[in-house]
Amino acid sequence: MFIYVKCLERDVSGANHRGYLVLEDGTVLKGRLIGAERTAIGEVVFTTSVVGYPQSITDPSYKGQILVFTHPLIGNYGVSEDQYESDRIQTEAVVVYEATQPSHYKSVMSLDEWLKSFNVPGIEGVDTRALVLMLRERGVMMGAVGPEPPEELLEKVKRAPRYDEVNYALMVSPKEPEELGDGRRCVGVVDCGVKRSILRELVKRGVRVLRVPCLQWELALKCDAVLFSPGPGNPNLMDKVAEGVRAAVEMKLPVLGICLGHQITAKALGARLYKLKFGHRASNKPVRDLVFTGKTYITTHNHGYAVDPADSGLRPWAVQPDDGTVEGLYHPNLPILTTQFHPEAGPGPKDTTWIFDKFLRFLG
Repeated sequence: MFIYVKCLERDVSGANHRGYLVLEDGTVLKGRLIGAERTAIGEVVFTTSVVGYPQSITDPSYKGQILVFTHPLIGNYGVSEDQYESDRIQTEAVVVYEATQPSHYKSVMSLDEWLKSFNVPGIEGVDTRALVLMLRERGVMMGAVGPEPPEELLEKVKRAPRYDEVNYALMVSPKEPEELGDGRRCVGVVDCGVKRSILRELVKRGVRVLRVPCLQWELALKCDAVLFSPGPGNPNLMDKVAEGVRAAVEMKLPVLGICLGHQITAKALGARLYKLKFGHRASNKPVRDLVFTGKTYITTHNHGYAVDPADSGLRPWAVQPDDGTVEGLYHPNLPILTTQFHPEAGPGPKDTTWIFDKFLRFLG
């Protein structure tokens, strides 16, 4: 049985590019295809960010996911490479209410052209308000975007592996180490899907960065401190990288974990990880600091899992006041600091870039 949701009926360049978004529960949303005219399958999630669509779409943490934008107009300032958080589009597909034409001096192409250039499909004209309400009420679901009939798309969704079953971090981790900056002190970045913004924040603080594939974490242990990066997928599949956390802790190296790195660090020390109903994805989420400053910060989030730190020896220093999710951990006796949110803020407010300063002070 299919459930059809009314969409915005609108012509695109005078042509009929009819497409569908089909969810695993049989919900069908009609729209018009943009980008590549092919089918993509992924976990359907949403972000409430108002700006920063190029950064979101190139964020490796969205690998394996179909990203829905709640802001109704996406594409109005186009695309330029200085907005990329990686070297390519990472989302499986994008869903928007209206893909607008760009009007910005830095733009080199439209959203539609950009998606085509990376062979990534999208769909516009979808009632994104209705879609987001569904995902909030029922939780995130697997889905497909494409030109095929809804029954064929649904069959493909049913046959596809679920998001939680695939180790997407291995797909976005680099193949070779890379060195950035020329500082006296070295930070090893275990790259599970790092954003360029994180690397920039480290380099501009005068440290040398050794970026290594996530399964070659032992190379990062040659540095003065280790950062376990953000990335996509199920943190419960990252046992081999968790071994790197334990090795760094045994060596008493300073450790910073961000997003997926926060989850892996906590898991390595005995914490329980669990999946959120629809996750936190936005550039306007409040986080309350319980330990260091007592302030509430506006932060950028992109996570579908969370941490219960009981039995890990780690203590919460930050929480999300809306639902109590743990947003930061520290160890009272070891140089370990983690953030579930993104302190590099690309895009987003700069409230919490001090996290990098606090981490680097562990180096003395």
